[in-house]
Amino acid sequence: MKKFLMIAIIVAMCFALSACGSEEATEEVVEDQSLAEDIELGTALGAFASTDLEGNEVTEAIFTDKDVTILNVWGTFCEPCKSEMPDLSKLDSELPDNAQIIGVVIDVPEGDTDMIETAKAICKDTDVTFTNIIMNESMEEMMGGVEAVPTTFILDRDGKTVCTPFIGTDVEGYRAAALEYLETIK
Repeated sequence: MKKFLMIAIIVAMCFALSACGSEEATEEVVEDQSLAEDIELGTALGAFASTDLEGNEVTEAIFTDKDVTILNVWGTFCEPCKSEMPDLSKLDSELPDNAQIIGVVIDVPEGDTDMIETAKAICKDTDVTFTNIIMNESMEEMMGGVEAVPTTFILDRDGKTVCTPFIGTDVEGYRAAALEYLETIK
């Protein structure tokens, strides 16, 4: 029943996420950040346990590895998500050692090997080297504020938001927000 509910939620999100239809739609979403304003600054994304695309266990402890994390929530169906991935990989290689990028694939059910392979192929085709986590039930509270993909959070080492999440593609905005936060904690 829980698996069915999760699949139903994902299907509903696919239809609701009109931001992913084209580059033009993405630009409209970037201009309307009101969807993200419901998430208060300092909100902790909460405890979770999942796996990455390679099958390794991942928990909220992944945020403690670095002072700041750019958490990019994306979907395999989302062309703007996929189009920003090479830029995210480039950004990941340019970030200081105390910063990281983590992806969350929102439409790949745990255990669905075909969808996991699809997500892996997208990552390979777009030269993604950063960790990508499979969303599961334990992440529902964490992802509750996501109304469109891509949505990107800038998090501190406690997994708390340090600025309003970005809706749509804005790699330079993610960079600026992460680096600005790092300046404040020096």
